Amino acid sequence: MSSNSVGLKLLSLFCLTIKQNFIKALFLLAIALVPICLMSGCGASTEPVPSGTATGTIKVNGNVLKQGRVNFVSSTTGTGVYADLQEDGTYEMPNEIPVGDYRVYLTSPGLGDAPPSESGNPELKGALKDVSKKYQSEQKTDLHAVVKEGENTFDFDLKP
Repeated sequence: MSSNSVGLKLLSLFCLTIKQNFIKALFLLAIALVPICLMSGCGASTEPVPSGTATGTIKVNGNVLKQGRVNFVSSTTGTGVYADLQEDGTYEMPNEIPVGDYRVYLTSPGLGDAPPSESGNPELKGALKDVSKKYQSEQKTDLHAVVKEGENTFDFDLKP
């Protein structure tokens, strides 16, 4: 064997060792980064979403509405929240809601999104008999609430 041949074999072996070690190093680096990304959320924001409370009173021609459900639906995300009216016409959303513009409409309590004419508790179906149909539809309502950070009060006096 010539010295050139031995030198080439040693060089080839050296390069192969470097290549294998490089691949191992990359593999170990990838394994080390996965838990770090999972624990850190891979850069996800940890800042809380600005939110506020929503309370108020619903009246019809100056008289408190004693039964009903007040629905807030976000104009941007389409998500919604609701609260049932108390005997004194007041409502309070159970949790803070993200700031933004909301469409506000009423439904009978316990019926969810079903219109009052559909099946449900007959006692509750009459709860909105004095409320204009436009206020009972998410699409037709002209009631809006702009929720800001902190406490918000939205009182509505509905007209026919």
